Amino acid sequence: MKKLMILIASLALTLPLMAGEKKTVTLEGTGMCAKCSLSKTDSCTNALQVKGKDGKVLTYLFTENMAHGKYFCQGKTENLLVTGVVKKEDGKLMIVPSAVKEKES
Repeated sequence: MKKLMILIASLALTLPLMAGEKKTVTLEGTGMCAKCSLSKTDSCTNALQVKGKDGKVLTYLFTENMAHGKYFCQGKTENLLVTGVVKKEDGKLMIVPSAVKEKES
């Protein structure tokens, strides 16, 4: 019984902390420049287009451009994997990227 009470107390303390954490996701899609290829921004910004569950194309803009210009500045890169935290800012889908790589065939 004492162990059960300790378990319940620890869960009560840690669950609120876990609720505030942002979940890291990996998205697969097509990388391109949001300015040059999509005309969605005023300056060059990395973007990833992903097909949503309903078949619509969703565009995620990077919050910071990582040193991965070869995936975005030279047209389009299919089958790109982007890992990061997704958020919505000013009605736009954004991703805070932590890793970018091409999907292995």
